[in-house]
Amino acid sequence: MMAYYNRLSQSEILLPYTFNDDKGLKRGITFNNSWIQMIRDNTVNILGWIQLEKVKWLQNNNPEVPGLVYKLAPADEKMRKLTNARKLWNAVLNVVPIVDVFKDELIDTEKYDLDHFIPWSFVMNDELWNLMPMDSSLNSKKSNKLPQWDLFFDRFADNQFTLYELLYDKPGIHKLYEACYRDNLHSIWANQELYRKGNSREEFHVILNKNMRPVYDSARRQGYEIWNLA
Repeated sequence: MMAYYNRLSQSEILLPYTFNDDKGLKRGITFNNSWIQMIRDNTVNILGWIQLEKVKWLQNNNPEVPGLVYKLAPADEKMRKLTNARKLWNAVLNVVPIVDVFKDELIDTEKYDLDHFIPWSFVMNDELWNLMPMDSSLNSKKSNKLPQWDLFFDRFADNQFTLYELLYDKPGIHKLYEACYRDNLHSIWANQELYRKGNSREEFHVILNKNMRPVYDSARRQGYEIWNLA
């Protein structure tokens, strides 16, 4: 078979390498100079293809891990895209008071962070449906932990619904919402279901619950801890 391969390489078909005449583990190969040059000239593309195939294999075999491609490299705070989402929430807070999901107190517009209900380190995105204003003093304590769903999801969904209502009541807020398209509105279900005009509070809660709970449960199965607020 190897002799046939070597003969084939001497024909019009330029194969990458040929085998030498040694036996067993001593057998070596000789790369064709043209193939070596081609690999050198296309190293970046070849490595990119290898990485793509590796990511596809890992994602297919780890379906419960979102954003896996970003987790193969160290997390970088610069990956977070919260500027437009922050402007949107600033506008909302200037129109109506918003109760902190965890403190059951009004958000201080001068002392709040925009954080992820399900940790960013798991979802690896800044989707609007997962963001919430919260007291800055609690943000570092929450860190990469999950809020208790039964205690805090309804409060979180209520705040999201307040934002949603203002989208169709205040043209200025809707314009800020549109500015979030590039960085914070990639989920098809959110664009087509959650933020469509006409949802009642109950419908909004159901849609948000239906789509967020599986992600939350997946994070829990992956070992994310529940945050003990006390």
